[in-house]
Amino acid sequence: MALVSGVSLTPAAAQSAPGSPTTSAARTVSFTGAVFSDSGHPLAGATVTVVGRAASTVTTNSEGFFIMPLVAGQPVRFLVAFPGHAPEQVELRAPEKEKNLVVTLQTQTAKAGRGRSSKPRRN
Repeated sequence: MALVSGVSLTPAAAQSAPGSPTTSAARTVSFTGAVFSDSGHPLAGATVTVVGRAASTVTTNSEGFFIMPLVAGQPVRFLVAFPGHAPEQVELRAPEKEKNLVVTLQTQTAKAGRGRSSKPRRN
């Protein structure tokens, strides 16, 4: 461990400590958004996942809003899902430049089985 300004840091954290000449720390931004149904209702409990990154899932609150920390300057792809609705992927090239992403999920309709109708035969 390294000691920087009276704070203990692990070797990885020491490399990105302020004033470190070797590495600059990645800047994170608080990214916000909302998820609604196609009828305009907020979808409380919808999941917003960053595709390809472990432990990067948040759930929308009772008003359909979410907040997620993201690394600035890195493109990101979200998978937004809610039961009974078609999931949607959204890609952002620079999340720090976007403000309040709004995703509208389409309601999935159950496909009814279309069999042949049986009409009585006349002989």
